[in-house]
Amino acid sequence: MNPSKQEKRSPAKNRREREKKQRRSAIIEAAERLFLSQGFETTTMEQIANEAEYSKGTLYNYYNSKEELYIAIGSKAYNLIIDYTKEFTEKEVPGIKQLMAVGYAFYDFTKKYPNYASLFHNIAINLPDMASKPKKELSDIEKEYLNLSNTYRDIFVEILNDAVKHNAIRSDKNPFMIGYILSTLTRRLVEDLLQSKDIVKRIFNLNPDEVIDFAFEIIGEGLKPREL
Repeated sequence: MNPSKQEKRSPAKNRREREKKQRRSAIIEAAERLFLSQGFETTTMEQIANEAEYSKGTLYNYYNSKEELYIAIGSKAYNLIIDYTKEFTEKEVPGIKQLMAVGYAFYDFTKKYPNYASLFHNIAINLPDMASKPKKELSDIEKEYLNLSNTYRDIFVEILNDAVKHNAIRSDKNPFMIGYILSTLTRRLVEDLLQSKDIVKRIFNLNPDEVIDFAFEIIGEGLKPREL
């Protein structure tokens, strides 16, 4: 029996791969700290190299630009929200509750990682041409980000389609319209609520969690199948 690829690897090669992975992580973490503290536009590759305690040459061995680093951090955020969404939705049967679970996953993710939640919007603003590039012109880092974006979208589409198949939501409306409205309303509501949570609590005496619960209750009622 032939030894596996893992068994064929020499200790030295394994060590080098671990070191590369550690360097990548250190560089991403350094870039993340700088992007969050002083913004994307004002951060330079030289600053990132200094923060990571590597030379600029070492930095460029792993990332060609600060744009690539920003996208890599976005992929890190997408992996997290995908895990959150799977965790929340797999507990529910197809239907309204599972659709609402997508929203609750986004809300919980945004509460715990507010800076990550804003990354998706910021990447779209700062790097608007990435999604329209021909596939052959995309870097591996860009491909990974777009693949994760598609994975996140596909999870929601599958849940929406399952709800339609089970006659768990109204069938008199285009499911694509339902999906668009759900995703837009949820994103805007969660982002606005968390940005204004102090005002919501202090002036209106409202609990953000209760606001979300009531909003999703209203949405859920609107999605219930209509009697013919």
